[in-house]
Amino acid sequence: MPQNFFTLGQKSRFFLILCDFASVICSLLLSYLILSALSTSVGLTVGNLFSKSELIIAAISLVASALKAGQSVSQLIAGLQLYSSALRTSTQTLMVAAIVAYALSIEARPLLLTMLVVFPLTLIGGRWTLRQILRWLNRHQENLPVALLIGAHSDLELNLKRDGSIGYRPISIPNARDIAEVTKTIVSCGASAVVLDRQLGNSREFRDLVWQAEELGCKVMVSSPIGLMAPNDIAVLPTASHDLLVLSSASLRLSSRFVKRTFDLLVAPLLALVTAPFLVLGMAFIFLSGERSVFYKGARVGAKGRNFEMYKLRTMKTESGHNGSFVAISESLTEPKANSDLVTPVGKFLRRWSIDELPQLFQVISGTMSLVGPRPRLPGEHNDSLILMRRLKVKPGLTGLWQISGRGDMPLNEAAELDVRYVDSWSMFSDVVIILRTLKTVITGRGAR
Repeated sequence: MPQNFFTLGQKSRFFLILCDFASVICSLLLSYLILSALSTSVGLTVGNLFSKSELIIAAISLVASALKAGQSVSQLIAGLQLYSSALRTSTQTLMVAAIVAYALSIEARPLLLTMLVVFPLTLIGGRWTLRQILRWLNRHQENLPVALLIGAHSDLELNLKRDGSIGYRPISIPNARDIAEVTKTIVSCGASAVVLDRQLGNSREFRDLVWQAEELGCKVMVSSPIGLMAPNDIAVLPTASHDLLVLSSASLRLSSRFVKRTFDLLVAPLLALVTAPFLVLGMAFIFLSGERSVFYKGARVGAKGRNFEMYKLRTMKTESGHNGSFVAISESLTEPKANSDLVTPVGKFLRRWSIDELPQLFQVISGTMSLVGPRPRLPGEHNDSLILMRRLKVKPGLTGLWQISGRGDMPLNEAAELDVRYVDSWSMFSDVVIILRTLKTVITGRGAR
């Protein structure tokens, strides 16, 4: 049995359960403090924190969260899936606590309703912290258990080595011929996991490999060509001899479009109201700098290939025949570079803090754009390639995966891949995470031009 198998599996589960325990306790304390504050302001009756009902609710929540944490340990490396599982865990935990409280005639509605808001936030915060700690601990991969990459391409090996949260040290075995050779290699290397990047044998031989690997204490993982699809949009259609995977894109459904549009109409006006002082100040600075027009508008390609006028605050000089228009550069998403003579000093400041893009909030409200989506492209940047046409299935966004992955530093082809990944794997939760990470990106100035 591999020497480090229990170190990786059981310790990760232990840390996740401990993390969720801490989240339950913190949410219980925070909920009690909130209810105590409400009791003094609106006269709400709140019991003792250590009364029988509160202790029962706490015990139920701890047990339920521990059971769910044990099932979520494999998602510690899964990014958004880890946080979406945290939302499911918190909701299901509180549902169990509510059912038991009702069965025992315990009056705990104020506490449970408060925890319904507080618990998901503390759980997501705790799991995010745990993920960062694991990435830091795994930064020296020579101390990690071995994962054999069978038939793996170099990009898969590079990605596994780059992501410190994976928890394995990948070793590529590109020329493995059959299942028997893989089994021998597991034994000789003491591997804790096997990652298959190509088909080895038929379905029965693959099943035998999984069984043999389990006997050796080794996990089997498969690199799938459908990895960019959202997991909740992959359905299994069983047949007599094979199981078929049915794929669909969440963002292309009518119900998903309705939810996304509703979210835009609820959030965009609030953001416009909050950021209105910054927009007014930006307009004033541009006017005082001597520019006659504070707005720039330029053609962009929208959903279904329809062109629209996108508005921004003017950040470039209007003389020399440029008229403040952006310059399309083939190798980058940057419009003019930050040190270009065309960009005004005020413009550099506005771009640094993304204030120049605030007018697009009103285009989100009007329905031309969305809060999150593919980057609005210039008409000259589009062609009839499948990947660029795919990104036109949804509205362009004020922010997106491209924004949180490098902003102006990202090449066009990589940004296009991110756009398509967003289209095919959309979820409401991912939109919320992208918006929150956009705030971080703007504050740190990563990729600002």
